[in-house]
Amino acid sequence: MAANIEIYTWSSCPFCIRAKALLTKKGVDFTEYCIDGDEDARDKMAQRGDGKRSVPQVFINDRHVGGCDDLHDLEFSGKLDSLLEQSIA
Repeated sequence: MAANIEIYTWSSCPFCIRAKALLTKKGVDFTEYCIDGDEDARDKMAQRGDGKRSVPQVFINDRHVGGCDDLHDLEFSGKLDSLLEQSIA
């Protein structure tokens, strides 16, 4: 079973597009929450993401990974694949 991946985005955000492209390149399924202008959804995202209100915010198995740069840092350090392969216990 694969990891549960969630990403909060804005439709025109270049960082969101870049983060989704990496996940797509990895061949993983993810749930996208497009929160364009939805302050209630942004508040929920911030509660889950240590107060972060910028997009994207990525969660893997309910663990807050961070934004686009954080996701790419995990990829460059070789740590992303192992996170993507872990399923929720």
